[in-house]
Amino acid sequence: MTEERGRIVVLDDSWLILEKIREVLTGVGYQARTTTSVEVAAKLAKHADLVIIDFHMPDMNGAEALGAIKRAHTAGPGTEFYLYTSDPDQAARYRAHGFDGAFLKKGDDVALTQQVDAVFRTISLKKLAERMRRERKSS
Repeated sequence: MTEERGRIVVLDDSWLILEKIREVLTGVGYQARTTTSVEVAAKLAKHADLVIIDFHMPDMNGAEALGAIKRAHTAGPGTEFYLYTSDPDQAARYRAHGFDGAFLKKGDDVALTQQVDAVFRTISLKKLAERMRRERKSS
């Protein structure tokens, strides 16, 4: 078993897609929790490093889902929220939708893994910078 590389929550309306994403991400060492429920995603976000939200869902779009999760005040400090889509127009508007970034090429497992790895490199650097700031203040 590989060492856990980070905690991820994925929200999508398709269980088939969610199962594939879970398999891919856990296969490379991430702890991936998946759900079709905004309410469940909000609860899981409390302990997540990264929340990935599908943009095109039947009951609400990803921006609306993100708003509901953030209103629940359950995300942990430093949790990153990423839009997941194959629609380049929506991906380009990720910031206007309230996301920290966007993953393109939905359905491409290799691209998803590479993009998630890049986000976790950034998360690691942010944690390192924060630790260094705290150490400087305490010295």
